[in-house]
Amino acid sequence: MDIEQLIWQYGQGSRDFSRLDLQHADIIQVDLSEINLSRAALNGANLSGSNLSYANLNRTDLNYARLITSKLMNADLSGVDLSYADLSWGDLTSATLVNANLTHANLKQARLTHAELRGAVLCEANLLGADLTGANLNRVDLSGADLSGLDLTGADLSRADLTGADLRGANLENCNLYKADLSLSQLRNANFKGAFLQQANLSRANLKGVNLARAILREDNLGVSNLSDLGRRAANLPDLIDLSGAILKGTKLQGAILQNTTLDYVLLHRALLVSVNLQVANLMDASLRGADLRNANFEKSNINNINLTETIMPDGSVHP
Repeated sequence: MDIEQLIWQYGQGSRDFSRLDLQHADIIQVDLSEINLSRAALNGANLSGSNLSYANLNRTDLNYARLITSKLMNADLSGVDLSYADLSWGDLTSATLVNANLTHANLKQARLTHAELRGAVLCEANLLGADLTGANLNRVDLSGADLSGLDLTGADLSRADLTGADLRGANLENCNLYKADLSLSQLRNANFKGAFLQQANLSRANLKGVNLARAILREDNLGVSNLSDLGRRAANLPDLIDLSGAILKGTKLQGAILQNTTLDYVLLHRALLVSVNLQVANLMDASLRGADLRNANFEKSNINNINLTETIMPDGSVHP
């Protein structure tokens, strides 16, 4: 079937065009809302500016397709192959992209608000300026993706793979990052205020200037090396780490350099803080109950109203 015939039949009320072979077709600025193109071959096709709202594109092959400024609101793109596709400035509001392949896709300035992206693969995708507010990114693969400066407020990134991702300056306030893998990621100046990071992996992540105020971090999720590595690289630089009010129960931070760090109201119950450098840190009203502080350096730090009950002190003695 050629494009003219498809458009004519669509105009006559037909909607089922599943399994069609439309490779490299030009379907530019056409209204195809509610069309069924499931399992169709559209790889290399140009659908820029077209309206595919509420379309059924389940398991459609759209790799290398051009969908610049296309409308895909509420479209079903489950299992679709959009690898290397250009979706820049597209509108995918509330679209379903469960298990979709978006490897190397261009999503620059795309609107993905409230999109369903569970299990999708977005490794090496370009998401510069994309809007992912309220999107479900559970178990999504964003390894190596450029998410710098993005607003991800309230997004569900639980169990997501963010290894090596660029999240510099991104806003992840109140995000769910339960068991997310953020190892080797760039998190400089990112905002994790109020984020849920229980059992997240932040090993070897660049946390320079990160805001973890009121974030929940438990069960060794910061690992041994990441903050100590950060300190060795950036201890004398002006960007500070804000951990005020963070929950860091049982976290391993031995050898970490946390000079000038804001740790007021932080919960570090039973945390491993052996040889940690807390010079000039603000620990006002912090609770270190049962923590291990052997050989820790508190020189010039603010420890006003700090809770040290049952804590192992720097000299090895146990605080009553």
